[in-house]
Amino acid sequence: MAAQVKPVGASRTLTESLADYWSTARYEDLPAQTVRLAKRFLLDTLAAGIAGAHTEVVDAALAAAQVSVEATSGSATLWGRSETLPAPMAAMVNGTAAHALELDDFGGCGHSGAVVIPALCALAGRHAFSGKEAITALVAGYDLAARTLEGAGGYRPVNDLGWHSTGICGSFGAAAASAKLLNLDAGRFADALGVAGTFTGGIWAFLADGAMTKRFHPGKASENGLSAALLAQAGMTGPRQVLEAEWGGFYSTYVKDKATPEATLLGLGREFRIARSGMKPYACCRGLHACQDTLFELMPELGVKSGQIAGMVVHGNDQYRLQFDRVEVGNLLEAQFSIQYALAVGAVSGRGTLDQFTPLHTDDPEVQRLMRATKVLADRVVKPGEYPPLELVLSDGRRIERHTRFAKGAPERPLSDDELHVKVSSLLDPALGAARARELADCVANLDSVRDFRELVRLLVPEGRAQRAA
Repeated sequence: MAAQVKPVGASRTLTESLADYWSTARYEDLPAQTVRLAKRFLLDTLAAGIAGAHTEVVDAALAAAQVSVEATSGSATLWGRSETLPAPMAAMVNGTAAHALELDDFGGCGHSGAVVIPALCALAGRHAFSGKEAITALVAGYDLAARTLEGAGGYRPVNDLGWHSTGICGSFGAAAASAKLLNLDAGRFADALGVAGTFTGGIWAFLADGAMTKRFHPGKASENGLSAALLAQAGMTGPRQVLEAEWGGFYSTYVKDKATPEATLLGLGREFRIARSGMKPYACCRGLHACQDTLFELMPELGVKSGQIAGMVVHGNDQYRLQFDRVEVGNLLEAQFSIQYALAVGAVSGRGTLDQFTPLHTDDPEVQRLMRATKVLADRVVKPGEYPPLELVLSDGRRIERHTRFAKGAPERPLSDDELHVKVSSLLDPALGAARARELADCVANLDSVRDFRELVRLLVPEGRAQRAA
């Protein structure tokens, strides 16, 4: 029998209603398309995390984790590395790695994969579960992460207040995935969500100087959610009104007067929110992708090279300028949040891939020229979920403006299987080797027939690299 959604009433809070459904949901309840999406997002996130495994921010996170656990040996694998850690610390490090290069998915709570999947993988070292159980837990995590943000009013209201949605909403997704894998009953599942809601945090201050904390937020949210589920399993109770409490509730505290609590349960059990996430073809913030797509369409269509571009104008609003108007770029994160940089290197190379952001190309005179010639105006109304148009100003005097409504990788315009394969191979082959990368991709594709999820986890490090405890 399929899991049933109990109505919210005097005796059922939002948290309890979510827990009632997901604690009893089964793999057999999931539509085939939802299962397909789960596999795609799993592979995409693992590729992003393995590619980011040896970045500076991950080295810092691992060093701190090793100090905090001292001599304690770990059971959980670190993606693309030889070390192991206890499950919560591994979730933190792997979640940081998944977001380290800005290549992980978007939508949901902001970056759901970097929060949910590290928690799922970390638990594989504690007990055995099947591929079908992993898929169900993954879908539960994506669902809760997204529903929490939707109940908070959506990405734009949360972002405008200075909260990083992945940090404040992601803990709920990680808690849900973990609670599902731990087979918590409805009461303990609700406790896990309640405990997770007291651990949330994450602010946009990192954008002022390109600080590493942006990458760390998903990792911390993953650790928090996993820890919350373990605490609930051990008997810790969590507030059942953690979302809607009038004073001290998640919505009233973080987004007072902007929340839409009724959105939290819309379509629960019928509409799986994983379908609202998307994948990145370009190695930068999703807010830049629509203009990049427009540029990559217009240049070959018009038959122009970068030298024929006299200027570029992004017709945005005040918020877009605040977030992405950045001519001075000194590090990777600043480049990934600079529309000037993304368009300049895109015009010169025809690509928005990782090699255009690391190493930086700011010493290229043509990139410098185009960055200075790119302006961001606050002259349009940009609706939530939409992005501004781009205007090309050519050296012959022509001005061409175009608006890309759905950038490549959006749910409405998903990456094809071939495009995803190219992205994943480009990230996994250098880190794991081509043969190991293919084996991992095949394992994900056939995950519903895998009896023990640890079969997949063992493929997350290069072949022959022994795991050693931290």
